This record gives sequence, structure tokens and C-alpha cells, in this order.
Amino acid sequence: MRRAVIIIAALILVFSASWAQQEQQAQEKPPAAAPQQQPGPAQAPQDAKYTNDSVAQVSFVEGKTFVQRASDLGFEEGVLNMPVSEGDRLGTAEGRMEIHFGRGNYIRLDNDSKVDILNLPKKGDSIARIRVWSGSVYLVVGTLAKEKAIEVHTADSSFYVLDKGIYRINVRENHDTEILVFRGLIEAAGEGGSTLVKADQRLEVTEGRFSGKPSAFMAVADDAFDRFNQSRDTELNQQFAKNGRRYLPEELGDYESELDDNGEWRYVPPYGDVWIPSGLDEDWRPYWNGRWCWLGMSGWTWLPYDPWGWVTFHYGRWHWGIDMGWYWIPMNMWGPGWVDWWWDDMYFGWAPLSYWGYPGVLFGGRFYGGYYGNYYPYGSRALTVVRRDQLKSPNVARVAVRDTATLSTLTKMSLTNRTVNLRPSGTRISVQPMNGNRVMLRSDGASGGLVQGRGAGQGSAGTTVKREGSAQGKSSGTQAKSGSSGRSSSGRSSGSSKSSGSGARKIRKDEAAPASSTSLAGGYRSATVAGAATGLQGAASQGLRTYPASPLIHGPSLSYGDGGTVRARSFSGGTYYGGSRGSSIGRYYPSPRSGGSSARVSPRGSSSAKSAPSRSSGSSSHGSSGSHSSGGGRRR
Repeated sequence: MRRAVIIIAALILVFSASWAQQEQQAQEKPPAAAPQQQPGPAQAPQDAKYTNDSVAQVSFVEGKTFVQRASDLGFEEGVLNMPVSEGDRLGTAEGRMEIHFGRGNYIRLDNDSKVDILNLPKKGDSIARIRVWSGSVYLVVGTLAKEKAIEVHTADSSFYVLDKGIYRINVRENHDTEILVFRGLIEAAGEGGSTLVKADQRLEVTEGRFSGKPSAFMAVADDAFDRFNQSRDTELNQQFAKNGRRYLPEELGDYESELDDNGEWRYVPPYGDVWIPSGLDEDWRPYWNGRWCWLGMSGWTWLPYDPWGWVTFHYGRWHWGIDMGWYWIPMNMWGPGWVDWWWDDMYFGWAPLSYWGYPGVLFGGRFYGGYYGNYYPYGSRALTVVRRDQLKSPNVARVAVRDTATLSTLTKMSLTNRTVNLRPSGTRISVQPMNGNRVMLRSDGASGGLVQGRGAGQGSAGTTVKREGSAQGKSSGTQAKSGSSGRSSSGRSSGSSKSSGSGARKIRKDEAAPASSTSLAGGYRSATVAGAATGLQGAASQGLRTYPASPLIHGPSLSYGDGGTVRARSFSGGTYYGGSRGSSIGRYYPSPRSGGSSARVSPRGSSSAKSAPSRSSGSSSHGSSGSHSSGGGRRR
């Protein structure tokens, strides 16, 4: 009997050891890849409202620049490759900023300028709508889907783009507006109706009324901002000109040069031409060097710190190969971050999607693009894991879990292509006193927790306001209401702000009475903060007065919606360089499964040459998806 018991116990030990070994092998060696099939067209999540044109990119920053999210009270520093979506406010103090909307379309901000992105194209709405509060901006239109698809509004005028071209708008806050058309055609609307402003013409508008007919001006670099815009156009033209063969689809042609400068192309069947970045660290992997930020339109969106990262992390897929390392496969659909997610009560993890639509696995010097195991292996070098409280960390690479002992406890990771259903619970705002009675509201994007949410389309739940180093009174961390819709248009409070600390202080974003351009360098005055609306579902409902376009005014008979086939004509050194940026090479791009000068309004040039403007009457009316210096960053 005793012998039988010993035999049974031994058998149990043998089976237990065998089971444990199988479990260990399951983590250390991925099973055979799933049969690979040709992937279908690229798809975003079915409930996604965004398109390729719904999120813009900060493509150049210099000096002090700021971005204020639609659902946030405070500013965060503008950095290269930061995503910009509708509802965001952009500002400069002693600096300049360029926003790239894709397909040759840019807006450039001069020193002490402030702009709201009211609306960007999305499903069911193809209009881009911008509000210029103060300062000077250049609008470069290289692709126009249809006439009047781009609108620019100021306090006393509205402009509707009718043709590709280059436009400068100067706004003196609460005073007047000047527009100069270097090339193109635009409709200007005011109290008295609409008029056409053609190439080499300028127009002044004061309190909604035209100062006269459009007049001629000399289209030359007249000040520092003109020269800045000219230098940016020249640089982009030189980048386009030096490229030979085209590897990207036409709509991504703007990024061809920066990839050529930072890596090499190689043909790899069955994917075609792939791009191999140079100078990567040994630990580097996709979605590693950067951070996640929350956008109302797209949810958790990747902000890459790699200067070439915008196109490679928002389009296409990543694979790894022997003697190549990581390489990128171009595709033509935008996404906030092409990854699969996993999370529990303590950690978040993600892995880049492969060409075949499965989370990629890099293990033992082999890459598995069709891995289909129940659990993702923790030993994969394509995996990134962070603690739950560090999802919003300003630098993922610095806080990522590297300890093998910790990772070995994560044996039940089932990655999913579902959007993470958590959003920021709020943002901590530091109220920093500045000169006079102005304060700076600085946003700490890494602070605050996470709360359940339906995913994209919601703002953060609240904002904690904390006063730092002020002699104006004390403030305990009070809760400030914030939201992305229905903002008050009440006037601002003036003078110093005091908080008793005994109750919640309501801080509202004020759109009708923004801060002056000079106050932007130090934030907004007192406790009333100006912000941007989420879209423009009827400008009047947002407290923004606009002037309607005339149905009788049309642009030239051109073929719109060319998808970027005909490129922008760029202004450089007094000469306009036109022509095509090159044609598509006919390649199939599939995607796997879905998943120093302030604004001035002084006359420029001669007013002797007058045009005969046309006027009409008008009334006013998948997988979704330290610290960076703002000085001198640029997309090259």
C-alpha cells in the first residue's frame, strides 16, 4: 500500500513538472504563425469619426509656443510632432510655430499670435475652419478639396479660400484685419457683403467694414515674418526637388524627404519598398520613444519624439528582420497609433501591429508577424509595458518596465484591438504669477488619474488648479470645470485673483473676449481663461460672429479633390515654383484588419492700381491608439 502511494505521488510530481515546463515554453517560444493571407484595405475602428485629415501635426517650433487642448484649461509646451485636433488653441509668445495639415497645407504663426482650430475635416464634414484671434499667420494651401473648404475667421471678417495659394492675415486684436494674397484667390466677407481678393492684392477690414476696394501691393519679403515664411517654403521646395524615386503614396509625399534624410529604402517581398531608420538605440522599438496624449477625436494618440515619427507611427506597420532591424511598411490610412493593447489594474502594455494585422512578436532573433497565441509572450522585444499611473508619462522609454522578474509575472496578457476605454480624469494646473496682474496657467499633462469612459469623443473629467508662489492669496487645490462644448462668452475679470480656499472656484474659458496677444506670453489674466471650442456647430452658438460666404462667388474652373496629384505652388525668393510633386508609382498600400514682429495693418505697396471686385449683398449672420525643448525643433 505504501509503495502504491509513493508511485502515485511520483506520477503527480512528473505531470506537474511537465505542465510547468509547457507553460514556460509557451511564454519563451511563440507557436507557429497563423497562415498568412493578403490583408484587406486599411480600416479604422467602425465608430471612429476621424479621417486622414482630422488631426494635424506641429511640424516646426521655435522659441516659446503653446498648445491648449479643447478640454483643458492650461497650456502645454508646443513640441515637434505634437498632434493638433479641432478645438485646440495654438499660441506663440517669443517664437514661431508651423502646423502641417497634410497634402501641402500649412499654417504658420508669427510671434505673439493666437489661433483656434475650430474644425477639421472628419466623416460627414469636409470643412477646415480656423479662428485667428491676434497676430500674424501665413496660410499655405497646396491642396483644396473643393472651393470654400477652408475658412478663416477673425473678429471682424471671414475669408473663404477659392484657390490654392499663399495668404497672409494680420489681426490687431479687437481692432482690424488685413489680408494679403501672394498667390491664389479668396473671398472676403464682412458687414456689407463679400468681395474677391486676387493675387498681389490686399484688403483692410475694420469692425466688419471694408476700408475700400482691394488694392495692389508688392509681393516681396517686407518683414521678418515674410522672410521666415519664404525660408520655410524654400526649404520644403529644396527637399522636394532633391528626391528622385517616390516610395510613398502621393498623399504622403510631404514626408518623402525626411525619411530619405533619416534612413534608407529597401525592397522586401511581399511588402514592397520598406524604410529602415538609422541610428536607433539597442532597446528601441516602435511606440517607445515618445508619449501618449489624449485627444477628444481619436482617443489615446501617439506623440513621437523621433523627428521622422509622424508618418511612420500614424500610417503603416512595423516589422523586424535580420541584418535590417526594425523597418516600416508604408500604408495610407491615418491612425492614432497602430498597436494592440493590454491592461489590468496595475499595468498597460502594447505591441505594434504587423502587416498582417496581428501584434508583432520579436523573440529569439525572429519576428513573428502572424502570432496567434492566446497569450502574448512577455519576453517579446516588441512589447512595451508601463505602470498604470505612467500611461501619461512625458517619456515612455524612461518609465517602461525593463525588469525581467516583473515582466515574467505577466503571463496572461491577451492583447486586443479594442480602444482603451479609459480617459484622463483631469489635469493639474499650476497658477504661476507673472508681471502685473497676469498669471500663467501651466498644464501638467502627466498628472491626474484615469476614469472609465466611452473612449474618444470625451474630454477630461476635471482640472485641479493650484496656485504656486503667489502673494495674492492662497488657493487649495480646487476643482475647475472644463469641457469641450458650450462655453460661456462672458467678459473677463480684471485685476488680481484671490481664492479663499473654502469653496470651488469656477474657471470658464472665455471665447468672446480673449486675452491680448502680449498677455499670452504670461498666460491669461486673472482666473478667466480663454480657450477654443470643439468644432463650430454653428458659430453663433459658440459666441463667434462670422460673415457668410456669398453663393454667387465662385473660384476658377479647376479640378478639386485631386488627392494631392497636383502639388502646391510655393513662394520662394519672389518666384513661384509650380509643377507636380511626382506621381504615384502605382503601388498597393494595404492595411490589415480593422481594429519678431507683431501684427500690423499699415498699407503695403502702392494703392494706385485698383481692381474691380465683385460684390454681393449678404447678411451677418485600430488599435487606437523626458521633457522636450521647444527651441529650434523642426520637421526636416
